[in-house]
Amino acid sequence: MKFRLRSALIACAALLLAAGCGSSGTGGGASVPADASPALRTLIEAAQKEGELVWYSVPAENIAKAVSDDFTAKYGIKVKFIRLTSSDLAQRFAAEAESGRPAADLFVGSYTPFVPEALGKGWTVKLAEANIPDFPGGFPDKYLLPDAGTAVVQVQPTGIAVNTQQGGDTIKDWQDILDPKWKGKIILVDPRTSAAYTPFWNLIVKEYGEEYLTRLKAQQPVVASGAAPATQQLAAGEAAIVMPGVQSIADDLKGKGAPVGFVQPPASTGPEIVPGLAAKAAHPNAARLFVHYLMSAEGNRKLNAVPGSGSPLDPATLPARYTFNRELSGTPAERITSLLGLT
Repeated sequence: MKFRLRSALIACAALLLAAGCGSSGTGGGASVPADASPALRTLIEAAQKEGELVWYSVPAENIAKAVSDDFTAKYGIKVKFIRLTSSDLAQRFAAEAESGRPAADLFVGSYTPFVPEALGKGWTVKLAEANIPDFPGGFPDKYLLPDAGTAVVQVQPTGIAVNTQQGGDTIKDWQDILDPKWKGKIILVDPRTSAAYTPFWNLIVKEYGEEYLTRLKAQQPVVASGAAPATQQLAAGEAAIVMPGVQSIADDLKGKGAPVGFVQPPASTGPEIVPGLAAKAAHPNAARLFVHYLMSAEGNRKLNAVPGSGSPLDPATLPARYTFNRELSGTPAERITSLLGLT
């Protein structure tokens, strides 16, 4: 018994170190806002009785912590989160849901085929059917995904991370990467690591045709397992370009003095972040209140406060020619990896 407990604790600690985790503190002390509607007041009081919320986050740890802290300050509910990649989140949430004992009350992750799959298997419930007060509020219709039972609360437009000491800041658009002078100086984020990359490469095919992918292959890019390690390599001077890049990661390294910049081409798509309410949540009222918060003007502003995050409530935060993931299809992931030489 002691051995099993010790093993479980070690496994948990390893997971937290690998994935990143956080807590908003002890909670308590907050009251119900005076301007809350009767339905919202009832939900807040029920959530405060539960006293706790656990969620899985694809948004970076600093974003998840800022949102969690603000939610705790507003409602007095203790929040715990674990930061996971999109694929790791799907695997963990699915395994826990199949066991009938989900550890997370909800997830906030990239919209991938896993989201409608989770709904179809009864692991999540539709936001529109969860009795969230005033849902969907003032949220624009184009960000609502009724068939999948969710809504886009954040967009992370994809761009190009560059090493400014190697001349990468001269790049302005996707086509510039194909210049022969960048041969051997490109880090390609492996699209096989997550289904969230498939819409991006469909955007590239839509803009430039499949020839772009074969020409990029001829540039002999180095392949990295994710945007974070790729940008670390970039900062170390191992390349001039990371494609596709993430602004929040580039800005974080730039703030620490690394010669890293970020370029946002006008044509873009990117991870679209959606909440998924666990059907068997341990704290269902706190989870519903958290979704209400994320879709409110205040909560959505906090979620999207970091540069590189686009808010559905502020179109000016998105690139000029942003295309939704659901509008980008036609080239399957297997063909994309084949054209890039990654089979």
